[in-house]
This record gives sequence, C-alpha cells and structure tokens, in this order.
Amino acid sequence: MIIGVTGIIGSGKSEAARLLARRFAAEHIEVDAVGHQTLAENKFVRCGLRLFFGSTERRDIAAQVFKSPLKLWLLNALTHPFMRRIIRRRIRAPRKHEGIIPRHFVIDAALLYQMGLAKYCDKVLFVDAPENLLYERLTARGLTAGQVWRRLAANQKVYIYKKHAYKVIINDGSLAALQKNIENF
Repeated sequence: MIIGVTGIIGSGKSEAARLLARRFAAEHIEVDAVGHQTLAENKFVRCGLRLFFGSTERRDIAAQVFKSPLKLWLLNALTHPFMRRIIRRRIRAPRKHEGIIPRHFVIDAALLYQMGLAKYCDKVLFVDAPENLLYERLTARGLTAGQVWRRLAANQKVYIYKKHAYKVIINDGSLAALQKNIENF
C-alpha cells in the first residue's frame, strides 16, 4: 500500500507521515529530502539553478520563488522530473528499512498532486490546521511574518486537492491528538 500525505505548509503533514509510517511499518519517503538529494547529486539541476536563480543555495532560491510565481514554476519544472524518478525507483526497488524490506510506503509531499505523485497512491491523507496555528508554527521555525504570508499564499493551491483525499485531518491539537487521528486512518 502507498499512502500519500499532503497539506499546507505548517499543517503537521510531516509529523502525520512519520506516525503513519510507524503505524504501517512503511518506508517514509520525504519529498523535501528527495529534493535535497536531487540538488546534491544532479549536475543538470545545479547548473539550471545557477542559470535561473544565480545560486544553488536553498535560502537564496527560497527568497526568490516565494516572491515570484514564475520563479516557483521554473524551480518545479527543473527539479520535479528528477525527484519523481528517484521516488519511483524507491517504490519499485525498496531498500531494507530496520532490517526488513517494506511493503508499504508513505509519501510525504506538500505538492503530491502537482508533482504527479498521487497517481502512485492507494490513499491520500490531507492534513490541515487553522491559519493562526500555521502562522504560529512557521514563525517558530524562524520565518518572519512576511515570509510566512508569502509561503502560505504560494501554498494555497493545495486546498484544491483537499476534496480528493481519502481522509482529511484537522491538526489543531496536541501530538497525542494527531496520533489518535492517525490510528483511526
């Protein structure tokens, strides 16, 4: 079984994905980490980033993409095909995880649908949270108010896909409350 976990930035989707992976003894595929791997290993991507963004530093690129829809589109067009290929390979040829080869996978991706990863999923969980909690969580990560609002604005399109989810969880409580929701998945 492959479960996709998606939702807006700051909703707790990564924590929900970790809990799901633990519950199903699944391999947790963190798409953000796959993006970092792509940047580290793919010379074509690094060259494209230098050409379009003048840098391969994530902080420099983030400052540009969350201010410009065109730059965000360029980043996604450059990186997503390579990231999809890495994810497909991991699903088709799973690695040993804690001594066993997993039969289940949890794909943790804010852009699950936009990247074309939802088609690999048997079920999709959408994680959401109230706006005040999103703001609180993102400022706790060190983002300024302006950075928070730009990132939330850039992430609004994920709500289009909420209606396609097998289940929607509103993560507005404690970690224990989130875990209880995951147990009911």
